[in-house]
Formats: sequence, C-alpha cells, structure tokens
Amino acid sequence: MKRSILLIPTMIVFLLVPTLLPAQEKEVTLEKVVVTATRDSQEVRKVPANVTILTRDEIERSNSQTVVDLIRDEVGVVVRDYYGTSKSVSVDIRGFGETAPLNTLVLVDGRRVNEIDLSGVDWTQIPLDQVERIEIVRGPGTVLYGDNAVGGVINIITKKPEKPISVRGEVVRGSYLYHRESGSVGGKWGPLTAILNASYSSTEGYRENGLLRTKDVGGKVMVDFSDIISFNFRGGFHKDDSGLPGGLDPITYRIDRRATLDPNNKSSTEDGYGAFGITIKLWDWGRIETECSYRHRVVENFFDYPAFFYTYRDDRQLETLGITPKYILDRAFWIFNNKLTVGLDFYDSDSEVKAKTVFFGFPSWSHSEISKRSVGLYLLDEFSILPTLILSFGFREEWVTYDILQKNPWSKDKAKEREPSYSLSLDYLFGKKSSAFFSFKRSFRFPVTDELILVFPVFRVNPAMKPQIGYHYEAGIRHAFTDWVEANLTLFWADLRDEIFFNPVTFSNENFPKTRRQGIEIGAKVKPLPWMTAWGNYGYIKPILREPPFLGNDIPAVPRHKGSLGVDIDFGKGFVLNTKMNFVGSRHFVSDWRNQLDRLNGYYTLDSRLSFSWKGLKAFVGVNNLFNRKYVEWATTNAAGTAQLYFPSPGRSILGGLSYTF
Repeated sequence: MKRSILLIPTMIVFLLVPTLLPAQEKEVTLEKVVVTATRDSQEVRKVPANVTILTRDEIERSNSQTVVDLIRDEVGVVVRDYYGTSKSVSVDIRGFGETAPLNTLVLVDGRRVNEIDLSGVDWTQIPLDQVERIEIVRGPGTVLYGDNAVGGVINIITKKPEKPISVRGEVVRGSYLYHRESGSVGGKWGPLTAILNASYSSTEGYRENGLLRTKDVGGKVMVDFSDIISFNFRGGFHKDDSGLPGGLDPITYRIDRRATLDPNNKSSTEDGYGAFGITIKLWDWGRIETECSYRHRVVENFFDYPAFFYTYRDDRQLETLGITPKYILDRAFWIFNNKLTVGLDFYDSDSEVKAKTVFFGFPSWSHSEISKRSVGLYLLDEFSILPTLILSFGFREEWVTYDILQKNPWSKDKAKEREPSYSLSLDYLFGKKSSAFFSFKRSFRFPVTDELILVFPVFRVNPAMKPQIGYHYEAGIRHAFTDWVEANLTLFWADLRDEIFFNPVTFSNENFPKTRRQGIEIGAKVKPLPWMTAWGNYGYIKPILREPPFLGNDIPAVPRHKGSLGVDIDFGKGFVLNTKMNFVGSRHFVSDWRNQLDRLNGYYTLDSRLSFSWKGLKAFVGVNNLFNRKYVEWATTNAAGTAQLYFPSPGRSILGGLSYTF
C-alpha cells in the first residue's frame, strides 16, 4: 500500500518528462471557459480556484454510466457509493467525511439540488446521457452560492443541440442484469432551440436487494426573440424504485459480501422540476438574468427489522421554489477592465413527513411540517489592476428562517440565523493558458433540518446548535508548458469553527469547536504522440480535530491519499482504448472519532474501455474493476467501536453498448 501511495505522484512527475522533448504538431484541445466559478462565462485561467471541466467528449470516452462514476477520478474528490448503484452516494470534496453531502453544493444548470435535510443529493435524477459537461470548482463558493458550498461546487450542465435536427438512440447491457435504453431528439431552427431526452435503466445490483429501476424524461427550449431578449424553459421528471440492502456485520461480510441482512427494505422516488429563465441585454450597461424554478419531490421509505420486531414507513414530500435574479456589468472603468456581478438568491422549501412505526406490534404515528426560507444578497467584482493581474473581491449576506411544526404530538418552534461570507483573491496571468492565484475566503453552513431539530423529549429546535464557519487560504498555479503538456498545483489550508457533526457518544448533532484541513492537489496531462494522451492526478489532505476530547485525531472516513492515472490511445479507423486506475488510501470508520479501530484498507481499481465510431454509429465494450478487487467505500462503527457495518462495493463488471445519431 505504501508503494501505491508513492506511485501516483511519481507517475505524475514522469508524465512531465516529455516537456523536454520536441513538441508535436497536433495540439491538445483545452476547454477555456467555465461558468460555475463566477456565475458567468469566464476563462479558466482567470479563476482563482482549482477548476476541472469534463467535456462531452470526455464523457463519451469514459466507461462511466452515471455522473458519480465519472467524477470519482478527479483530484480531491472522494466518492462513496453505499450500494454500488449510484443512487445513495456521498461525494466529498476536500475531506468532510460523513457530512460531505452537506458541504458540497450540487447544481444542475445552476439550479440547487441539495435537500434541506440529511438525505443529501439524489445523483440519479440527471442521467449521464443528458449531460453536456460537468464543472468542478474546489474550495468554498459561499460568496456566490451560499449554504452548502464549503468544500466545493459541482455544476452539471445539460445538453443543447447545435445542429438543425438530431436524433439519437442508445442501448447498453452489462453485469448484474444491467440494461439501459435512452433516446433524444432535438434541433436548432433560427431563434428556436429545443431538445427532449428520455431513458430507462434497470439493474439487480451487485448485492441481494440491491435493485434499481429508473425512468427519466427531460428537455429544454431556448428562444432568442431578438439580440436583446432571450428565454429558456427547462423541465424534467425522474422516478425510481430501489432496494436498500444495508450494511453487513464483519462475519457476514467475510462469508458472503453480496448478501443482505435487510431483504425487505426499499425506497421509491418521484422527482419533477421546471425552470424558466430570461436574459435581457442592456446594450453597454450589462445584462440582467433571472430564473424561477419549482421542484416537487416525493420519497417513500420502508424498513423492516423482524429480529427487533420493528418496522418503519414514511412518506416525505418536498417542494422548493427558487428565484435567482442577477445583474452583470462587464465594462472598463477608465483604463481598467472590470466585471461586476450583483445578485439575489431566494429559496423557499417546505417539507412534510408522515411516518408510521410498529414496535412489538404496537403502532404509532408522527406528522411533521418543516419549512426553510433563505435570502442571500451577493456581490463579486473582478478588477484588472494590470492586463495580467486581476483582483477579485466578493461579499454575501444570507438570512435563513426555519419553521417547525409537529402535529402528533403537537409542538411548534422557530429559528433564525444570519451569516456573512467574503472573499479576496489575486490572479496573475503569465501565458495564454497559464496563471497563478491566491485567495482568502470565509465560508458558512447552516444546519439542515435533521441537524437542527431535537426529537426528545420534545420536537423542537436545538438551542445549542450554531452555524458552521470557516476560513480558507488557497494558492495555486496552472501552466501549459507546450501545446501538448499542461500541469497544475494547488495548496490549501482551511480552519473551521463550530463544524457540525454527529456525535455517536451523545447520539446527537453538535458543533465541534475547531477542525483543520491542509492539503495539496497536483495534476498533469501529456500528449507525447498524436495518438496517445496520458494524465494523472494526486491529492493529499490532513484532516485534523483540534480540540478535546478528540484532539489530534483524523476526521473519520477521510483518506489522506488519493490519486488516478489514465491513458487514452487512438488506434485510428475509429478505434480508441481508454484505461484508468483509481487509488484511495486508508481511512477511519465513520463515527470512529476516537480513531480507536484499525483503518479501513486502501484500495485501487482498474477500468478499461474499447470504443469504435463511424459516422453516426458508436459502439463500446468495457470492464470496471478489472482485477475484481474486494473493497468497501463506506463502513461505520458505534461510539465504543464494538460493532461495525460494512457496505461492500461491486466486483468486476462488464458493459457493452451501441448508439446511433442521425
């Protein structure tokens, strides 16, 4: 394992050796523009953060079938898939462990999809075949996005057609009775652009009771009424049914890692949304962009534990209304270039939960209604002190109100919070594709409803719970040595106060006084030959608790080491081979705040895919976890460290697919 830890950075250095060789004639295509980092189009080199853009071409060359499988190879991103189906997933940017889903903001076309409770993000709501590109911005995005954007921001941007008419169909088959059928139709006719996508997928899963069935339909319509005004309409509906195989005790895990102790547990989801946006250009005085969105989500869960004579069933409904206007002025101030962004984010979320519990044959019911309303005002100014030096300053003030009502038994409570966020950064440009940056940012996170509420002895707000705040320092450099070699290096330091966590000793959510994260992220991409591209990345993080009773301990579930390597080979005649290795280091069990147990073993996986394309026809065959490694991405323990649960990850799987685009 120690050799594996040293292998990743060593190989990245090796990738840079070709900078000493003569340049190839064929240039590596680099994506230049990102929209997530500033809430508007901006060159990547002008962004004071470590940014990754996954393009449509990279998505199609990958063996991934879901968004989370695609981003697990990225530096600083740790994916924990509980059941191996990409339905219940924790995506962790910069080391938050168990609370990662609450510290990583996820957007779909700029629209927030994080829940207001502990359920996190449903990553199956946007199928990969609908995705045009994915942008990952590491580090806090609290100034522009507010709550949840502490570790980073992930923006999933859906497709829009570029041709007058396009029709596409795809069929995929794979291990564990996996199959997916999808299709799309779209086109661009003068000022009108429209696309409609639909898909169905099904798998029995790697484990017993690990099934997942999904149905999706989504689309968008964009209309340019004139050079001044344009509209866009987006919408989608997602439905799924899934099994919940749960965790395995150590003995069962060793005997049969594909088993389940919870054969009757299941869940179903219906999730629909609609969004309307308008852009108005004000000639030389910038533009106004406004979006209104509505989301309605229904989740039904059923848990059956016959050994404890206990069953639980709930029906959860969530409605969210969002209004997000902003004004952008990109205009020189005297002789200095300047870009000003001012905006408002308003979100109103209402959650209703009806639950029935049966214990030893005695039923009980509960009914609660919770609302969260937030208003955030923000400003970001990007001022060019020199043509090659940009000073950025941002500020945000956010107000949040919680209204809590339980009807059985009856109780009512309310809470209000207010937090500021600010940022200051410098970005120095020293090449067409090269820059160096430094930034300082203050972040915050408000508690989600499950963290805020005490259920015993009375359903009420926890008066001791405080917002989490953080102070982040970051410096980095990205450099294109030649047209075919690029590399990046980022150093970060984050001190958090009152970090919200679940204390297994008191069995409650609390604030931990002080935590610290220090780390480094490096990456490189090389095209030494016209037909070969090699890439690699490595991330190190030191996640430390800085107060008793866990002083000096690592934050559970966070690996200190993670890295990836990959090679893409174009054989010509339409044949391309893609191979990649992903390594994740050892880490402590979830809830092992005392660090009293041996660490979970690190692991690596190797994936490979051979694809063929000819005109509109594309075909592929691929293997994930080629060497059939036995590993777990998620494992928990109790406060005493006497009981563990393992959530096994899938073994080797084979996929093959065929698509045609007219």
